[in-house]
Amino acid sequence: MLITPSLCLMYCPTCGEQLFIRNMFSSKDTTCSACDYKEPAGSAHFVTFTSEVLSRFLKKLGVEKIAIGNVETDNFLSVLDAQSILPALLINAKLNTKTIGSDFNSIPLTTVPDENAYYKRRVITTSSAITNPAVAVAALAETLYSTHKLTVELSSKKSKRLINLNLLSPVSAAHEESIHAFALNETALTSNRENNTHKGMEI
Repeated sequence: MLITPSLCLMYCPTCGEQLFIRNMFSSKDTTCSACDYKEPAGSAHFVTFTSEVLSRFLKKLGVEKIAIGNVETDNFLSVLDAQSILPALLINAKLNTKTIGSDFNSIPLTTVPDENAYYKRRVITTSSAITNPAVAVAALAETLYSTHKLTVELSSKKSKRLINLNLLSPVSAAHEESIHAFALNETALTSNRENNTHKGMEI
């Protein structure tokens, strides 16, 4: 399967210039053409792949629209992009890892600063050698599935056509400041989801 990286992932999150994209398992990192930014080889490909798989997963569930804040859209790939809602899904997946039976460190994704991104963070990989991509995809898909299930339960019509990402748990996609704060402090993500607060941050 040939994967073309998402357009936004072809440009540096630090300075906005073009990246020299390397394929996964390359001995060289992906680097910026203008500054010292670098990320693991294959990151752009894997994150794009993840977004595409999650988009198809939602369609298989029967979802036709995604709600965020007061907006509804049918542009799944745009919403699930590395610069859009993907950081929120990642944070919730990491906070919920104990309930889905995977180890925290087994999700090979993290975020980096990106002023052009929705949460001012962009999702990238933590390694150029991801040997078990299913772990990351399954964790994120489980987060979407739980949110969709709750959306249906709270719907008066019990319709499967909508997923309300405001219902992401334990941190709503609408809570931009909380998402950003967790992304800045990944150690908080190892806390047990039963806690009501993490390092003073309300969730």
